[in-house]
Amino acid sequence: METVTLSDSPRLLRWVTFLAACALCAFLVMAPALLPSFAILVVALAVYGWMVLPAAGSVTVNLLAAGSLLWIWAVRHAPLGGLPVSALGVLLGAGAWQQRRRFRRLQRLQQVVDELREEQTVKEQAIAQAGRARDALQKKLSRYAQLQTIAEELSSLTDRSAVAELAVLRAFTLIGKSDVCLLFLVDPEQQELSLFASKKREALAPIRAKHGDQFDRHVLRAHRPLLVNDVRRDFRFTTALSAADREVSSVIACPLVLGQSPTGVLRLDSTQAGVYTQDDLRFLGILLDLVAAALTNAQLFAQIQRLAVTDGLTGLSLRRPLLEQLARELIRASRSREPIAVLMLDVDHFKEYNDTFGHTAGDLILKGVAEVLKTVVPPGGVAGRYGGEEFIVLLPRVPRAEASEVAEKIRRLIAEHVKGNRRLTPLAVRGPAGGGAVSESSSGSARRQPGGGHTGGGTITVSIGVAAFPDDAQVDLELIRTADQRLYQAKRAGRNCVISS
Repeated sequence: METVTLSDSPRLLRWVTFLAACALCAFLVMAPALLPSFAILVVALAVYGWMVLPAAGSVTVNLLAAGSLLWIWAVRHAPLGGLPVSALGVLLGAGAWQQRRRFRRLQRLQQVVDELREEQTVKEQAIAQAGRARDALQKKLSRYAQLQTIAEELSSLTDRSAVAELAVLRAFTLIGKSDVCLLFLVDPEQQELSLFASKKREALAPIRAKHGDQFDRHVLRAHRPLLVNDVRRDFRFTTALSAADREVSSVIACPLVLGQSPTGVLRLDSTQAGVYTQDDLRFLGILLDLVAAALTNAQLFAQIQRLAVTDGLTGLSLRRPLLEQLARELIRASRSREPIAVLMLDVDHFKEYNDTFGHTAGDLILKGVAEVLKTVVPPGGVAGRYGGEEFIVLLPRVPRAEASEVAEKIRRLIAEHVKGNRRLTPLAVRGPAGGGAVSESSSGSARRQPGGGHTGGGTITVSIGVAAFPDDAQVDLELIRTADQRLYQAKRAGRNCVISS
């Protein structure tokens, strides 16, 4: 406020002086004897007006001064003296020069002001651009921090489904601006995309496209990311609008690559056009790299888990995990008073067959027996390799009579479908009457089966012992020992038979 007052003081002083001069002129008009002095004052006032007033006001004042001089000349009936005219000419010249100088100064000042304003505009634009760059940098730093957090979260997951759910959730949050985030994986059996995980806004309807659409198939075929800011203006996807089950305007998608081939597509879309950028596509690609590494780790972990509990040759359960499950099932069965059956199988004359035709042929026989077990064992049951050519089957909630029927079916299918080398000499180990192998029914009575052992054509047979909880044993080791004893009874009875009591 003080600055404005100080800057306006000279201007105010000039105006006061000008008004005082006008008042003096009016006073001099009242005294005709002082007309020459009035004339000189009028000339001075006219010149002063050039310096005080703008151009239009200066012209007006000078016209009034000229009229006043003519009036003085008319009153005195004589020309004015040389002094007023000379003074008028000199002062008018000085005023014009001062006015011109002032005009040029104002032009220079106006030019400087314009340059300063232009520079100010440039600086403001630079500041705004720097602010936008700072905001973009902060956004990138925030996204990189989120990627670091996502990488730490993914590194702790070993389940494939958990990795997929976290991937769509974090992609939906990281990229933002999306209505839907979908993760499609290739179904190895159907050889098509299948929806594995999804995330959408709450107001949207359920996702109906369970096998992807034209966008997802394009990314899978091209093996490249996709960014479409307006679907209606992209000739590649004109048919996708009519086939879509919901409105889509912008799409961003990246292929999920495991190894060397794409195995899925992660895609985000929005109903608004032009919402995605190249930065969004780049960050989505980085996220997909992290997800691919996490899925690879999950697959390796699952494979290691399978190897830890599964026999590599037959694909059946190993001995230790099966025994642990048997112990758990016995605890459960003792509480609920439900039966449990255990089958012990042994391939007849396997050592002689292995020594004659080699371990490769023996491995094929073991694989064939395992395939039969996988087919016959009912749901809830577990088949495992106990050791060598010996197998074990755990049947929870199955009584001994039903377990004997399952064992008989296993024995029959192995004898019918598992074949050895056709040149194999029969290592016939006949039953007690020399006629054939013996099979014992669930009631314990023996019935003879034709062709015990390796009979003509290289047929493979097995001997089976059956034990049940709680009839035969109360603890796991005793149950297995009882089944193993009955297995050897079947061996002594001529092989290719079932002993259950």
